Amino acid sequence: MKEVLVIGHKNPDTDSVCSAFAYAALKESLDPTHRYVAARCGSLNKQTRYIFEKFGITPPKFVKDIYPKVEDVMTQGVAKVRPETPLMQVMQAAESLKVRSTPVVDKQNKLLGMITLLDLTHFFLSGATEEKPTYQIRPDNLDQVLRGKRIQAGEAQEFTGTLIAGAMSAERFEERLQEMETQTCVLVVGNRPDLIGIAIAKQIPVMILTGADSKELAEHLEGYKGWVYLSEDDTADTLRRVALAVPASALMSEAPSLSRTDTLEQAQEKMDQGGLKSLAVVDGQGRLEGILAKSDLVKKEPKFLILMDHNEMSQAVDGAEGAEIVEIVDHHRLGTIKTKNPVHFFAKPVGSTCTLVYQQYKINGQPLNKATASLLLCGVLTDTVILKSPTATVDDKRAIDELAALAGLDYQSLGIELFSVTDALKARSPLEVINTDFKVFKEYGFEVGIGQVEVVTIEDLPDAEGPLKTELEKIRVEKGLGLTMLLVTDIINENSVLLCTEQAGFEKGLRYKKLGPGKFDLPSVLSRKKQLLPEVLRVLEELAG
Repeated sequence: MKEVLVIGHKNPDTDSVCSAFAYAALKESLDPTHRYVAARCGSLNKQTRYIFEKFGITPPKFVKDIYPKVEDVMTQGVAKVRPETPLMQVMQAAESLKVRSTPVVDKQNKLLGMITLLDLTHFFLSGATEEKPTYQIRPDNLDQVLRGKRIQAGEAQEFTGTLIAGAMSAERFEERLQEMETQTCVLVVGNRPDLIGIAIAKQIPVMILTGADSKELAEHLEGYKGWVYLSEDDTADTLRRVALAVPASALMSEAPSLSRTDTLEQAQEKMDQGGLKSLAVVDGQGRLEGILAKSDLVKKEPKFLILMDHNEMSQAVDGAEGAEIVEIVDHHRLGTIKTKNPVHFFAKPVGSTCTLVYQQYKINGQPLNKATASLLLCGVLTDTVILKSPTATVDDKRAIDELAALAGLDYQSLGIELFSVTDALKARSPLEVINTDFKVFKEYGFEVGIGQVEVVTIEDLPDAEGPLKTELEKIRVEKGLGLTMLLVTDIINENSVLLCTEQAGFEKGLRYKKLGPGKFDLPSVLSRKKQLLPEVLRVLEELAG
């Protein structure tokens, strides 16, 4: 079932979050073929958090971005081996699952390394080309690889050694042993009592016998401290199986890894830099979660979005440019967003997106429960400043009256309650104040950011002004903007003060009374959308020539 994110703008306000929640619920009831998930791409401000807590509702989930992620296409439940696993089992697992890489993990599932086709190729080529290839010998693994049985357990545990086939005279055999380190030899020999006797006398650590009689052999093992196995195969096949008993730790190479939340672009870059065909995916503790193969990168599917309370890419969740936008519900001016396919677009010049969502419930004949009606009511009240904003319309007033009746609430007292939740300017950090509702607009070759914060008094603005201006300039530089502004709105006295980063041409062009550098008086201005933005765009158009 395809998932569709119903999501508001960056630095979400109450209208953005509440409309996303309610519209996702509506879409879920209307369309059972898709899964609609309410989301937000920023932190909840104090007012919005208070609303969801007041009505006992879980707010939309936080989504940092929607870039295609490793977790979207990675393979989970992959074949994995322990460092002591015999090579034969590693190869069998890789062959059965048709995989090119096998992760090696410890008892806690933490990634230790990876065995790739390149590692296997190197292992077998070195065995064929080296004069005296050495192998990591782990006697316990021989039990899992050899066809036969163990006669005796020895003292040696794991060592690097050489294989020797007992297919020569006793004299030559002794000469060979003198040339070798006998404490690191593995002897594979047929029914040769003379060679077996020499091996026992030299205390060779591992002896594998082909075609020998275990009863006769037992008489000669007294005092021998090595491992003894009987193989059902001939000498050549037994030698091959001993090589395949090498533990995975002897072959594994370093395993570069990814987090499941890394983007596919990051994964592609990492693979290209290392010339890798696959990467392990681990969690924060280094535990294996899956594998990402290069072939997985072509599996990525676009995310599907419904944009709430915005229609400009600069305000959308990061990664939206690569998503498929299927619907937009908004009450703002039309921006520059482009879509890949035709979309459903519901827009009206009303004071709140929550008003539009309520209208959609009515249009579709869907009932509203008390909790959702309460959220929509809060969204309309806060975005229209309890109907004081010049953006408020007859539609908003009707929505408030009807939603208040459905929720069983007095909207006047609720509105005052919601705005009283907001802290004074000095009680919050400058960044928190600016990000309460901050949007970026692109027009006439300029990119400007405008924030708005609504307060019940601006008496503390003189003390907060300096830090706020400093933070505005910092945001301007960090985001590469031409200008940043903050509209501080006194909802009780119904006026605002505009703070902005200094730009001589822009400040000169504004028709508002200048109170000081980067500070303007805006009497009777409550709406960024309907009152401030048109004036800002007028000045930018003049500056653009």
